[in-house]
Amino acid sequence: MPPLVVEKLLNNPKQSHQYRHATITQSDLCGFTKLASTATPRQVVKFMSQLFGKFDDLADKHGVYKVETIGDAYVAGVAEPPLTDDNSPISVVFFALDMVRAVDVWSESMQSEVTCRVGIHHGECIGGVVGTGMQRYHLFGDLLVGLEILESTAPAGRVQVSKACMLEVERQRKGLKEQQSKKLVKNNVVIHESLRFEQRQDGELTTSKGEAHTFDDVGGPTYLVGSDLPLRIRSDFQALLHS
Repeated sequence: MPPLVVEKLLNNPKQSHQYRHATITQSDLCGFTKLASTATPRQVVKFMSQLFGKFDDLADKHGVYKVETIGDAYVAGVAEPPLTDDNSPISVVFFALDMVRAVDVWSESMQSEVTCRVGIHHGECIGGVVGTGMQRYHLFGDLLVGLEILESTAPAGRVQVSKACMLEVERQRKGLKEQQSKKLVKNNVVIHESLRFEQRQDGELTTSKGEAHTFDDVGGPTYLVGSDLPLRIRSDFQALLHS
């Protein structure tokens, strides 16, 4: 659980929290089900441990809180306290891009075709402890419904964000630019690449299973995240990334 949540639960075990400015991401491993169908149970657990271990390291790097994993989906994000100390939406976007890249590197090492797609949403949700035995801290609300749509309709190997998320990141980015230009780090946010948002022109959002959603289901148009660094990092891109 988030450390600040644990502190509050000591005084009120049934406490819940309303977050008005949460930025949450959910990833999916495209092609993993096919890979798992040809692997032993022990191998599947090993694969998941490797990938989620990489995601855990990236969450720590970007100051993002790991909410939960659901199958091969990884849910994480930031919000006002007590979820996270620093509410930095742009960190979630950097985290999402790095998840895609980490899966690319892992997939190449496994000689597989597994890729990662990610959705990010911004808005209100509720957090609270569920259960009496193995208690877990979960998030609830329409934000999570929209997040599921954003993730499931994102192209393989890309990060898709809602309009609300894009506007919040642009607001934060404007504030960062107003700081001294020589200051590359602010509140643990490392400006190591430039982002851009490309509005999707599709008539509707469609999942890989053919399920259709309207843009109204996620609060308006959606955007694919672009970068001045490679979005996909296999061996042929390594030199470019570090040049």
